[in-house]
Amino acid sequence: MIHKRNQIPFSSRVAYGILASFFFAVVFLLGCQRIQHVVAPTDSETPDSRVTVKIGFLYSPPDPGTTRNGAELAVSLANEAGGINGLPIELLIRDDKKDPALSVQYAKELINAGVSAIVGPDYSVLAMPVGDVVQELGIPMVTTYPTNPKGPENRRFSFMGAFTDPYQAGVMAGFAVQELGATTAGVLTEAGETYSQRLTEVFVEEFTDQGGTIAIHQFYEAGTTDFTEQLTAIAAVEPAVDVVFLPGLGPEFLLAVKQAKTTDINISATFLGGDGWDRPDLVEIAGIAAEGSFFANHFSAGGTEEQLGKKASQFIADYTSRFGIAPDGPASLGYDAANIIIEAMRRVPDLTPAAIRDEIQATQNYSGATVLSHFDENRHAIKSAVVNTVKDGRIQLHKAITP
Repeated sequence: MIHKRNQIPFSSRVAYGILASFFFAVVFLLGCQRIQHVVAPTDSETPDSRVTVKIGFLYSPPDPGTTRNGAELAVSLANEAGGINGLPIELLIRDDKKDPALSVQYAKELINAGVSAIVGPDYSVLAMPVGDVVQELGIPMVTTYPTNPKGPENRRFSFMGAFTDPYQAGVMAGFAVQELGATTAGVLTEAGETYSQRLTEVFVEEFTDQGGTIAIHQFYEAGTTDFTEQLTAIAAVEPAVDVVFLPGLGPEFLLAVKQAKTTDINISATFLGGDGWDRPDLVEIAGIAAEGSFFANHFSAGGTEEQLGKKASQFIADYTSRFGIAPDGPASLGYDAANIIIEAMRRVPDLTPAAIRDEIQATQNYSGATVLSHFDENRHAIKSAVVNTVKDGRIQLHKAITP
C-alpha cells in the first residue's frame, strides 16, 4: 500500500515559518548576551543607529568590580555629549573572572566583534597576556587597576591607566620619613604575591635610602587568618618600630591590622599600605584598628574641590547620582581609562586603531577623576596620587600629590 504524504496547508506553513524565524532570532539574541552592549546608543542619537564606535571592556568582579561603573559612566556621559564626532559609543563588556586564558579569549572575541580599543583588564596577571593579543592584532588598550610596570613592556599598544607599583611604594616611603618622622619600620609581606613583593622591595629601598632602618621583615601566606606569630615578632622589636608597611591585596591583611591592635599584641606603630587597601570592607573587617592608618591610592572621594579639582568633583557628583554611592579608586580608573580612549578617538582624523594608539600616546595634561601628565616612553602613566587615611571610621583624603 502506498501512503500519501500529509499535506500541510499553505497558511500553516507560513505560520510555522514565522514561529521558526522568531525562535532562531531569540536564540541569536541570547547568544549575543555573551557580549553585553551595556551602554548601547538609542535610535535618536544618530541618523543611522547601526553605525557605532565600539569599545571593549574586560573586568574582574567582584574585586575591584567598580571599574565597570566608572567605564559605563564615561561612555554614557560621552554619548550625551555627542559620542565620537557624532557617532555613538557602544561598550562591549566581558567578565573574565580573573582568568588569564578567559581574558585572552574574550579579548580576541571583542576584537572580532569590531572594537576599536579596549579598556582593562583589571589585573596585571591578565594585562600581560592580553597585551600580547592587542599587540599582535594592533588594537590599543588602556588598563584600569594593574600597577605592575612590566605590563606594557614590549607591547606598544598597551598603556597603563594606573600609576606603577614602584611609584606608590616610593610615595609611602617618603611619607613615612618626611611626614611621620619614622626612622624604623617593620614590613609584613604576602609570600609569593607579586604585587606585595614588588611594593615591599621598593619601600625597603626608598626607606633606607632616606635614612630609615628596616628592623624586621615578616611574611604570611595567602589565606592566613591568624597572624599571631608574625605580629608577636614585630611587637618584640626594641625599640618599637615607628611604622609597619603592609602591602596587602586580598582581605587577609585587614585581619592582620585588626589583630595587631589587640590587647595581647598591641602594636602601637602606624600601619601603611598601598592601593590594595582601597576596599569597601576595610573598616568593616579591620574595625577601629584601622584608625590612623595611611595608604597610597589613585583617588579619594573625600576631598574638597580645591584639593581634587573641578573635574574630579564633577565625577564624584555624576557617579554618586548614577550609582547611589561615592566612587572609589577602581571606579576612577575605569572612568579615566575609558575617557582617555574617547578623547584620543575625538582627536583622530580617522578611527583606525593605529591612529587611536598614537593619540593615546600623545595624551598630555588629561584631567578627569585623576590627573594624567602624560604617558612616558614605556607607556606608564605619569599621574596624580593621594595618601588616604582612616579617620572616624571612614576613609578620608589626607594628601593629594600632583604629577
